[in-house]
Amino acid sequence: MFFLWMFIVVMVAGGTFLFIEHSAPGVTTDGGAAASVSPATEPNTDIQQGNDVSSTMTATVVMQTFSNDGYSFDVPASWNIERTGTDTIALHTDASSTSAACKIEVSAFPFASGVDVADWIGHRIGADPSLAVAERSSENISFASGTGVKWIGTIDGISTTLVYAFNGQHAYEIAPSVIGDSVSGSAQCDDMLKVFLSALKI
Repeated sequence: MFFLWMFIVVMVAGGTFLFIEHSAPGVTTDGGAAASVSPATEPNTDIQQGNDVSSTMTATVVMQTFSNDGYSFDVPASWNIERTGTDTIALHTDASSTSAACKIEVSAFPFASGVDVADWIGHRIGADPSLAVAERSSENISFASGTGVKWIGTIDGISTTLVYAFNGQHAYEIAPSVIGDSVSGSAQCDDMLKVFLSALKI
């Protein structure tokens, strides 16, 4: 009887061992590692989607509004606006800008409706007879609320860009220039000028 019970115990233990051996995850019947991927090594699609969303977000730029003599504009709050006269201001971009060496001066002059715009611009640019003025081109240009005239030429051999805009009471001269290096002309300030004109309202 004793040997019979021992035989039964050995059979049950052996069957249990074989059952566990075949059903254990991650192990093959020959004792090698199973070809399964653990959850930790699977791609995390949620994280990838989150990265895609964050990469398309754009920073909000804080703006400031300025108005004077019948015109107004919105420019980044990091730009400096300096009053250089009763009817004249100068704008400077922030120090981190690629246009940091540029400034734009805006001057307002009295103007009466009916005056020929081309004549007025010619007299304005040639007001100082001691300066050598040569025009290269003149064209219409758009700003936020209308159109003006863009004059490109040289003044005393220096490349110069001037923009003129008009309403019933004022003529506005917009003059970009390079700070401290007038020999370079104003061409490198074109990007700053475009930003300013896109926000100018008269």
